Amino acid sequence: MRVLLLLLTCGLFLDAQDLPLRAGVATVDITPSATSIPMYGYANRRCGPSTGIHDPLYAKALVLESGDTRLAIVTLDLGMITSQTLAADVAQKLNIPILLLNASHSHSTPAPSPAYQSEMEAKVFEALKHAAGSMFPARLALARDSLQVGYNRLLMREDGRRRALFDNLERVPYGPADPEFVLLRVDDASGAPRALVVHYATHAVVLGPTNCKFSADYPGAMQAKVESEMTGVQCMFVQGGAGDINPIFMARSGKEDDDFLVVKKMGELLAASVIKAGKDAKRLSPNRYPIQFKSDTLKFAERWDKTKSVEVGISTVLINREIAIAATPGEPMHKLQRIWKEQADVPVPLFYGYTYSSGGVWPGYIPDLKSAAYGGYGADASTRIEVGAGEQIMQRHLIQLYDLLGMWRDKPGRP
Repeated sequence: MRVLLLLLTCGLFLDAQDLPLRAGVATVDITPSATSIPMYGYANRRCGPSTGIHDPLYAKALVLESGDTRLAIVTLDLGMITSQTLAADVAQKLNIPILLLNASHSHSTPAPSPAYQSEMEAKVFEALKHAAGSMFPARLALARDSLQVGYNRLLMREDGRRRALFDNLERVPYGPADPEFVLLRVDDASGAPRALVVHYATHAVVLGPTNCKFSADYPGAMQAKVESEMTGVQCMFVQGGAGDINPIFMARSGKEDDDFLVVKKMGELLAASVIKAGKDAKRLSPNRYPIQFKSDTLKFAERWDKTKSVEVGISTVLINREIAIAATPGEPMHKLQRIWKEQADVPVPLFYGYTYSSGGVWPGYIPDLKSAAYGGYGADASTRIEVGAGEQIMQRHLIQLYDLLGMWRDKPGRP
């Protein structure tokens, strides 16, 4: 009888693990076909429209399938991204109900425009179609390490208020930051790495307002170096809670060759740490659960004009009940990322800032409460969302996560 029970238990255990995970990858060039167009960011940019291309801009797609659910993560060399069209088309035509679009936030990319948006959306859809049509059996591996190549640009001043230090040419690591990077490696059935998703939180503004050429900034240099060293790997960069974090390496000479050498230096410095950690990534648990997700659109008052509102679409994704992604659009500050990492009770909590997923608008800067109180760029200047919205967003993510984990009961538990 004990042997029979043991066999039955082992059988159930094996069945519980036997849920195939499949993945598909694709890369597409999204550099604008018309290069003399306005550029994103920097109100004080002196050159007007772009004058050419220094390095190509890419969108990179990863599609994961577990059970009967598919998830798509797309990283884009763009300053910002919203697209209801893509979300609808991917859901209806590719049977992918959850799409996370993450912008690296490079300030050397095209400014939003209807013409470029349409061109970009068509390319990204085709990349997702290719990824979804060429799926392979997959396993996930994870690595973590730290490298502080960013500083907190909101510095306390003599009047007791904070103001931004945009140019830190002395490379002083001011203030609190989150220097951890997290790598999610996707391996095929042979054990060969096929994708490496690099999650880090630092503004992609190594290039300043004197640059007039399209560039993916340091995330592009990092990805190019990783792909050159790790053959057959699609390297993807996910921007995290970087709203108040600038890079220590800053190219402000106004000399094109010199400035792009600084971009290369920072990108390859991060790449060296990523390559080392990526090769040593540890396999995660065998896949046992379907991908789960919850999305919501939250409505907040406008901070300065209470007659207006700001709608923010968020999504919480759970992969194999051990990877939890909180996807938030706009520019959240790093303390919101720390809230997620500290309070999401799963082995791998990932905070995807700059990520459009479920409607609403691009809300701009989302400060934490303390930053909003002390002020500065993105904290009270140049932000429009109501005070406390950042913490409310994180609370909603946590509520969604614990719902996905089945923690909310319909009656009180045992005393």
